[in-house]
Amino acid sequence: MAGFSVSATSIPPDCVPQDPSSRLARRTRFLALYDVWCESVLRWIRALGGPEADRDDIAQEVFLVASRRLHAFDGSHPAAWLYRITQRQVRDFRRRIWIKSIFTREHTDAVDGLPDDASGPAGALEHKQSQHILLALLSKMNVDRRAAFVLFEIDGLSGEEIARIQAVPVNTVWRRLHVARKELLALVARHQRGYDPTAPALGRRSKAAGA
Repeated sequence: MAGFSVSATSIPPDCVPQDPSSRLARRTRFLALYDVWCESVLRWIRALGGPEADRDDIAQEVFLVASRRLHAFDGSHPAAWLYRITQRQVRDFRRRIWIKSIFTREHTDAVDGLPDDASGPAGALEHKQSQHILLALLSKMNVDRRAAFVLFEIDGLSGEEIARIQAVPVNTVWRRLHVARKELLALVARHQRGYDPTAPALGRRSKAAGA
């Protein structure tokens, strides 16, 4: 059996229906979905290349996403629906590990294509270039969301600690993190397709050329 559990208490407060009967029905439906598909999701994560040590964490994210989207799911083809969510969560997890590893170097064995410290100066240079790219990607984000993301994902602070630092409610921190993750993952995806965040903007190049 899986080493984690998901319950209605895991669903973000703004996603829970206020009507008690609706809340109970949703809780029952969600737990039934979890009981039936938990082991399958764990197998899919392994098949999709999710690191063994992180399978439970990825599965937790899969079912949290499923809980938020359950109201829009018509109940047909649950395997295909959950598999698509799992695919995205494994992909996003690998990107987050890539982002974090650039600074911490703690999870290099979980991600393909990261430079090996044993490769000497060439590997060190590639790592420094990756840091430069990540900092450039982070610079494209809203300053409050970026700060929340770095404090949570890289520095390891809790949501409550970040709320105290930023002087905002905890729910605001979670919203900022949710948007920041989507924003940064989209930027990483653009970079992987060839976007260079370190290149000067066209407008600035034009002005410099005309000077």
